[in-house]
Amino acid sequence: MDDKKGVKDGDLVLPGDHLGVIEEYFPGEGVKEENGELYAIRAGRVRIDPGRMEIRVEPVTDTPPLPQVGDVVIAKVIEVKPQTAIVQLVKIEGRNDREIATSKLAGIHVSQVREGYVENMSNEFRVGDVVRARVIANEKSPIQLSTKGPDLGVVYALCSRCRTALVRRGERLICPRCGHVETRKLSSLYRKLKV
Repeated sequence: MDDKKGVKDGDLVLPGDHLGVIEEYFPGEGVKEENGELYAIRAGRVRIDPGRMEIRVEPVTDTPPLPQVGDVVIAKVIEVKPQTAIVQLVKIEGRNDREIATSKLAGIHVSQVREGYVENMSNEFRVGDVVRARVIANEKSPIQLSTKGPDLGVVYALCSRCRTALVRRGERLICPRCGHVETRKLSSLYRKLKV
C-alpha cells in the first residue's frame, strides 16, 4: 500500500501500513499511533466508525482457539506423578482446523480421574496414552482437566512392555502380541476416535 495514501472502509492492509493521522481518527483495535500517524499492527480489513471517529483493523483469519471451561480436548500423557497426570494438549474437539493458542501443558488431578477412590495413578494413565478430557479450569497454568464420565479417559494406549496397540476386553486392556494385561481409566470411545 502507498505509504501516505488514504484508506477506505473495507480496504485490506498489512502490518505497518499507514492508515491516517490522529487528527482524523482515534486508534482502535489493531491500530497503533506513532508521532501522530496511525499504522496497522496486523493484517486485516480497515473498519472506520464515523460516529466514534475510530479506525480499527479486523483480522481476516480465524484466531487460534483457546481451551475454554467445558471444552473437550484430546491430549497425550507425558508424565504420571502420584497425584497428577501431566498431559500435552493436541487439539480441541470440533476445532481441528487450528493449533491451540496457549501453553499446551495440562494436568489431571487424582480427584478428577473418575468417580470414587483412585489408589494408583499409574493404573489409570501411562506415558504415551492418548486421553479425551474436559477442561474444568483454564485461568492459570497448567490448564486443569477431568476424565470423570463414561466417554472421557484413555482412547488409545500402547503395551508398556512391547509398545503394541492394546485391545479392550471389558474393563481391561490386553496386548495382542505379548498377552500383557493392563488397566486404565478407559473412555467408552477407546480406539473409536481418530487420533
